[in-house]
Amino acid sequence: MSKKKNTLKDLDEFLKQQAATLVTPSKLSETANTLEPVKKPEDAPAPAETPAPRGEISVASIARDLKQLSVMRGEAFKDDLCAIILQAMNDQSTYSPEDKMLINTALYLRHGSNWKEAIRQYWKNKDA
Repeated sequence: MSKKKNTLKDLDEFLKQQAATLVTPSKLSETANTLEPVKKPEDAPAPAETPAPRGEISVASIARDLKQLSVMRGEAFKDDLCAIILQAMNDQSTYSPEDKMLINTALYLRHGSNWKEAIRQYWKNKDA
């Protein structure tokens, strides 16, 4: 009986290997010292301007909206989804390794054969 392949694990290892050649990762001891403690929701300042709610915001409602968008946009939805991921992750001040993996994967999917340069340019602009 043949062993079943885990393609997600293979993709994860491949992207880690490629990311290591593009960006030198910081040491965990450096990262641990620079992380800020997570604030409780009641401690967080209220946003200056909140958009008018159009209904309940939840994972289910977002998934439903994404499904509708995929039907409307067809093949272009994949690029839209990558853009949504990048936009959502863009405003963070610190990134966990998982965040970086998600961003690099979205860039990889969005830029095709030019993915190495896209990832390099993205992180160079972030550092600037």
